[in-house]
Amino acid sequence: MATPLGNLGDLSERAREVLSRVSFLAGESSQAVLRWIEILRKTAPDGWSPPGVLSYRESSREKDTGIILEKLAQGLAVALISDAGTPGISDPGWFLVRQTRLQGTSIWPVPGPCAAVAALSVCPFPTRRFHFEGFLPHSGKQRKEALSRVRECSDTVVLYESPHRLEKTLEELGALAPSRELFVIREMTKKFEESWWGESREAAGAWADKTVKGEFTLVLAPLARETEEEELSPETIDFLKGLGLPAKTAAGIVRHFHPGLSKKVVYHHFAND
Repeated sequence: MATPLGNLGDLSERAREVLSRVSFLAGESSQAVLRWIEILRKTAPDGWSPPGVLSYRESSREKDTGIILEKLAQGLAVALISDAGTPGISDPGWFLVRQTRLQGTSIWPVPGPCAAVAALSVCPFPTRRFHFEGFLPHSGKQRKEALSRVRECSDTVVLYESPHRLEKTLEELGALAPSRELFVIREMTKKFEESWWGESREAAGAWADKTVKGEFTLVLAPLARETEEEELSPETIDFLKGLGLPAKTAAGIVRHFHPGLSKKVVYHHFAND
């Protein structure tokens, strides 16, 4: 069940109803679960009994899953929630879902906020295809492999990052893909929501002077084609030049239909006239 990223107004009526009816709430953080119980208590009708609290963590998923399956086998309803957003998206959840389905118990999604989708909806890049990487491994071979996937992926890439590792990640992205555009947004739906857009090489320096608190979502633009000039045919360039449009307008039209092309390269075709 999805819960708000920060703004409680994003909790749907259906989610509120389900949360008020289940026998148990399960989550990675017991504090987050208890917080939601207190939120529900403020608007609950007289006689409402708060749900029980169950743990579901990646580090103890087999044990936690066994306990939850026992509750479900007893006919009790359990809602899996994330600290914020949609469970199973970067947060643990798939193993529980798999075992629950193998047991033959019904599962219903209660959709709502998701940081990755929210960031994609306001990023200045094409989103028809995107790769979700989530949180990068902290260090070692796995982190190198993840960064290699990000660098080589030709589609838009979505990453999550915590404030104390943001600087390191921005520096690494700037070194691996310096000319790719990057969109960084923090604290979505909250009072201090803030975003930045520029080339990856500029990101670490830009955020050095900004507030580095809260949850961060990073969106890396699609990989520009190596054959950019060949992709933009001479006929297209001549046609747009013949229309007498301002260079910025002509370049904008081309970028609309060819979002993978570098805006600097496209603008260069018209700026010299």
